[in-house]
Amino acid sequence: MEVSSTTNDYSYSKSSTQREPVKTLDKDAFLQLFVTQLKNQDPSSPQDTSEFIAQMAQFTMLEQLTNMNEEITQLRLSQEMSEASALIGRQVKILSDGTEVSGQVEKVTLTGDVVQIYVNGTGYGLDKVTEVQ
Repeated sequence: MEVSSTTNDYSYSKSSTQREPVKTLDKDAFLQLFVTQLKNQDPSSPQDTSEFIAQMAQFTMLEQLTNMNEEITQLRLSQEMSEASALIGRQVKILSDGTEVSGQVEKVTLTGDVVQIYVNGTGYGLDKVTEVQ
């Protein structure tokens, strides 16, 4: 019986299911830590009630701050969209990468959390506008 030869080429493809480490703690991480702490406490000396209430208050404050941050972000985007919409049809000067561009604002877009105005077919952030005529 004859066996065909094989090559010594091996490859490893990185799995798309590989987890990326989280660099910040959010309210879900805080809650998971809190639940783990409760599960692993010593039954013969449970956690002090005042400490438990303080941690619950901290969790509540963290959740409210997170919600407030999201609302402020939405308010900022709404304000920027209003400002950008008011520029449609107006002549503007834009400073981008050391180059000054002049032209009429054609349209406004919102992509993710970035508002862009389009001049001569190119999108620019509102922070690049230096003059409105």
